[in-house]
Amino acid sequence: MFRKIKESPYFKAAITVLVCGGLLIIFSSWINNRQITVGFEAVNRTLAPVYIGVILAFILCPVYNVFVGYFYALFKKDGPGGRNILLGARALASAICVIIVAGLIGLFIYFVVPQLIETIISLIDTLPERLAALSEWLETHFSRFPQIARWVDNLANAGSRDILNWTSENVLSGDAMNIANTISSGVFTAVKYVTNVIIGLLIMVYLLNFKEHIFAIARKIVTATCGQKRRDSLYEFSGIVNETFIGFIVGRILDSFIIGVLTFIVLKIFAIPFALMISVIVGVTNVIPFFGPFIGAIPSVLLLMLEDPMEAFYFVIIIFVIQQLDGNVIGPKIVGDSLGISSFWVLIAVLVGGGLFGFAGMAFGVPVFAVAYRYINKIMTRRLAQKGKPTTTTDYFNLDAYGIDDDEVLMATKNKKKKESYISYLRNRRKKAEQDKRIADNQDNNEASD
Repeated sequence: MFRKIKESPYFKAAITVLVCGGLLIIFSSWINNRQITVGFEAVNRTLAPVYIGVILAFILCPVYNVFVGYFYALFKKDGPGGRNILLGARALASAICVIIVAGLIGLFIYFVVPQLIETIISLIDTLPERLAALSEWLETHFSRFPQIARWVDNLANAGSRDILNWTSENVLSGDAMNIANTISSGVFTAVKYVTNVIIGLLIMVYLLNFKEHIFAIARKIVTATCGQKRRDSLYEFSGIVNETFIGFIVGRILDSFIIGVLTFIVLKIFAIPFALMISVIVGVTNVIPFFGPFIGAIPSVLLLMLEDPMEAFYFVIIIFVIQQLDGNVIGPKIVGDSLGISSFWVLIAVLVGGGLFGFAGMAFGVPVFAVAYRYINKIMTRRLAQKGKPTTTTDYFNLDAYGIDDDEVLMATKNKKKKESYISYLRNRRKKAEQDKRIADNQDNNEASD
């Protein structure tokens, strides 16, 4: 009996999951005990402008390339092309990218930030009264659970006491030093954020204008230090990293922006309060795969509970419909299968990344895992092809445990066509343009040699 269980693939899979989970827990505990996370936080704070510049360069690279090609062709009409024309086209394209970023930031600050601040201040001022009203509503509609209303009532009283204590200690007592420290700390933080954004814009412009030079240096180093086989492997890996991260970052940001705007429009139509704040929360957290909708919905529901519990119920229905629309229509159209991994591995990557590195790990753990998954899959596929073995995963399926014919199910899966996403369309279009350019260059070289 035990031998049969031991040889079962489910038993082996369970042992593998337990061992991997235990190793991750030990690794996480070791990091926390060694206070390595403090070092990570310091490094992240220092490199924040670099992160901003790299992300902006990733997002705006297609826009930059289009404008460089457009301006170069436009200036070339008046005479032969050259380095000066290319530099001018790059300068104009860089200026347009900076204007786009600055314009979006300006619109956000002008339209969104004041309303957010006003909503937060109003919410803080009326928080005790809102909690008291919620407690009365719970006592009326949930009389069988008086402990819930008692807990909310205690929370309201605690919130009132905290506000009064802070006011008496920092305002009424005339402690100008604490007020000055708070104001100066807020000003310093705001200046630091503004500085990071400005430096990030400069890094973005540098990366956009000198990315070919940076890539040329990298190829030069690889050629000088690696053989042909290792060089091809590195180029293949870098291509997977580029495709995966561009597809993820651009796709998720575009998808989250659409969901945030759609949520705002729907909430305004149904006159749901705090529409702008909730839309920002939903849009930002939607960047995180799988758990993002839940992370954004929970604080939004709690916020609406303070206004009107029925409004919170309506919001749950609205956000459920929007997320279904995103998961089945908007998301597949924009992102599609650009990551190349299933939902199960997305869940694992989010859990592991979030557990080790917090919000950043939840957001970027998925593309990191996808890169490793796709690269290992390519290596395995190549080795199977060398051995003359089948290379597709479906060739290794076994449905005998269900008494089902494998071919009957798997042939239907193979014949099913996948729809091309918007990100895949842009990627394929870029590849075709690069291929056409190489063909044209080869033809020009052949004509020149003749």
